[in-house]
Amino acid sequence: MYLAYKHYKKKAAAKKQSQALPAAGPNSEHGLPQAWEAGAPYSNGLVVASPTDPTEKSNSDEKELTPEEVAAKKAMRKYRWKIIMGLAAPFLLQALDTTIIASALPSIAQDFGELKQLNWIISSFNLTTAAFMPFWAQMVNIFGRHVCIHATLVVMIIGSAICTGAPNTAFGVLLLGRALQGVGAAGITITVRTILADRVSLSDASVNWTLFAIIASIGFSIGPVIGGYLTTASWRWCFAINLPVAVLAIVLVLILLRKELIGPQALPELEGYHRHRSDTTRHGRFLLRIATIDYGGQMLFLWGIGLLILALTWGGSTHGWSSATVLAPLIVGAIVTLAWLLYEYLMEPPRLMSRVFPIQKAMIPWDLLVQRDIGLIFLINFASGMAMFAIMYYMDLYFTFVLGHSSSEAGISLLYFLPGLGVGAYSANFFLNVWPRQTTPILLVGSITSAVGITVLAWAVGAGQVNTVYGMMALTGFGVGSRLNPGTLHGLAYFPDRTAVITCLVSFANPFGGTVGLTLMGAVFNNKIGPTPDDAKEAIKWAYITMVPFMWACVLVTTFLGNVWIRKDGHEVVHGAYLWSLVFGKKLERETISRKEQGTGRLAPLEMSVLSDAPQREFQPLRQNDV
Repeated sequence: MYLAYKHYKKKAAAKKQSQALPAAGPNSEHGLPQAWEAGAPYSNGLVVASPTDPTEKSNSDEKELTPEEVAAKKAMRKYRWKIIMGLAAPFLLQALDTTIIASALPSIAQDFGELKQLNWIISSFNLTTAAFMPFWAQMVNIFGRHVCIHATLVVMIIGSAICTGAPNTAFGVLLLGRALQGVGAAGITITVRTILADRVSLSDASVNWTLFAIIASIGFSIGPVIGGYLTTASWRWCFAINLPVAVLAIVLVLILLRKELIGPQALPELEGYHRHRSDTTRHGRFLLRIATIDYGGQMLFLWGIGLLILALTWGGSTHGWSSATVLAPLIVGAIVTLAWLLYEYLMEPPRLMSRVFPIQKAMIPWDLLVQRDIGLIFLINFASGMAMFAIMYYMDLYFTFVLGHSSSEAGISLLYFLPGLGVGAYSANFFLNVWPRQTTPILLVGSITSAVGITVLAWAVGAGQVNTVYGMMALTGFGVGSRLNPGTLHGLAYFPDRTAVITCLVSFANPFGGTVGLTLMGAVFNNKIGPTPDDAKEAIKWAYITMVPFMWACVLVTTFLGNVWIRKDGHEVVHGAYLWSLVFGKKLERETISRKEQGTGRLAPLEMSVLSDAPQREFQPLRQNDV
């Protein structure tokens, strides 16, 4: 199908060029630019640079590659395979860790006698996963990708070992191990996704990430199955299995990627600083790099987000929402989070904190925090995390408590989520790299399918329609899978030189949304649960109903996104609500950006494309028919 599409597209382009009118001068009698009427490439209302003779383009396309170009393509192909083989194991590890205990939760809670603390086994992992992503985003730039991927795997090994050996009388030890696993998972997510976007164009980054999105989909889906079978022996194997996988991942990264990964990044904050210091040893440079960490921002973020998640986890399950135990961390967490936002604002040069700490690098640059599309992408991924965690954890409770499945059977039933995830990830790749080569359409499709899936799923659970439950799991999986990749690419298109930070913001939204969603569902579930399977069914139904408003709010949010066109030699971004501009015929601003210089990992300067009738304008209007 894909080859047929490419053949049709090539034939259509050739026919269009053959019918092109001859050039008549700088402007034709119709008042249009000469190159436009002569068949120059026309992209969304924009005439781009090309030869006047339409045959020149086809001749250049058919030109044989030089030996240097052949060598460059071969080197890039070799690099991609090294990346796939070296990073597949660690990325699969963090995906498995997210869901492998879904089928084991009832057994773990019963062994520790902490059934009402069930959410903590999940939340302790999600809390640190979300909270430590900004930390690792700074680390990958300060110390390089290779050091960070090894450090994250070591942390994962330590956390898994603690969980494996936690005594049944020490629930807190298990939670400590889960928290360390979350720290490691956060680092793996940020480091791997940053590496996938290094040294490549936005189009190549899309292909790279699609492969790993499929790996993540497989890991998310088979995790409960593996966990279910391991639980029949002992739930401790759900954690012990990480140990050999993590060791294998360390060996593969060391062998395959040691010389391939980008090292410590140049830090503008340190420019000229060495001239005022006599210590230029390796130890001195290490201390200087440590000094660039945004310690104030990191601490405020960790405490603010940590207290908020703590309050949300306690509320409605362990303590009442009106109790001081919940209100105190909720209020203090909100205040500290606002203080973090203020601190990051003041870290922007030349404001106060940037003068107090001149060599510190802001954890999240302020221009990212206030960019509208970045905020909208955050909310979309937040809702996607809600949908994914709702399926993974509460469907397991449905199969166990309502249908009476064993742990292994419940894990197998969760596999209905897998086809949707896989098809969604592949569909995203098609939308991004084949047609229409845009980010917003697939994000809208994914948001709508998740909203429909969760809405109908809530009804099907209450009505006892098991087959419909399976179908809606797959539909929701499609919505989640189709949004695993486009959000990050959308953000990278607007800020092509902020790979690690963009990856952090988008990746943080998913576990944070999952944590908030599970907290809300848990509060409703605990208030509705009773001793019979019918009580459990009713509780799970209302837990899913809680998610419905968030899913449809996400659909509305998506309509206010801008848009990104992914080209082979760059990409175009639209500023403003793209979909609403099509409805109301509003003109939007657009710019063309080349993400990297060909053959290097360096970012190229912005290349502004302008309409011929407005040669000095930095941005150009998007016309109504530019879909």
